[in-house]
Amino acid sequence: MTNDDGPPPAHDAHKRPRRAASSRGASGSIGTASSTKSAVAQRRVDPRFDPMFGRADKRMFDQNYGFLREAEEREEEERRFRIRCLKCIIRRCELEEAGEDLDEYDLSDYEQEVFGEDHQRELREMKLTPPQRLYAELEQLQRASQLYVSKTRDASVKERRSRVKTQLLRKEVAAVKSGAKARPYFPKRAAVKLATMADTFSRLNEKGGKAAVDRYIIRKRKK
Repeated sequence: MTNDDGPPPAHDAHKRPRRAASSRGASGSIGTASSTKSAVAQRRVDPRFDPMFGRADKRMFDQNYGFLREAEEREEEERRFRIRCLKCIIRRCELEEAGEDLDEYDLSDYEQEVFGEDHQRELREMKLTPPQRLYAELEQLQRASQLYVSKTRDASVKERRSRVKTQLLRKEVAAVKSGAKARPYFPKRAAVKLATMADTFSRLNEKGGKAAVDRYIIRKRKK
């Protein structure tokens, strides 16, 4: 028998009293663990990054998907042609709003030259289109053209940087094979950037001479 009126049992101050694990807490921890395992099991892995598929071959990619680049180039050509046509009609609208005599500007011959014989229907439709729609379409096409130019320019810059880096690595490999160096030097980002800049200057000098290089430097300083 226990004596409830007696003194409380002695406890050690350096030991934490034991607590009986409740069935509710145990079931909750088991449920959490099972849900974590199910989440891990349901996680999808992108097969493109699986090592069993090997490494990406840029040359093979360009050969297989070169038609996409050709389609983008055709779209850009059509976009630029449409922009020229819109500017031509917008000029007519601006002159009409200003009350100018259109016969003095000889717009008909210029419009025929811009549109050509194959796009006379578009010329007639644009003349009947409200100027607000022409301005909106022109702004949209110009924005799309700027995005295409920036995209292709970035791609060309990356390709040129990769080519310069490959040339540097080939020089290092040749130096090691010839015995001039014991170990190859793997160029860092600063060295690749400096070599790319030198390649750009030499390319501009070949095309336009010192004046082209000066214009490039001035444009870079403005940025």
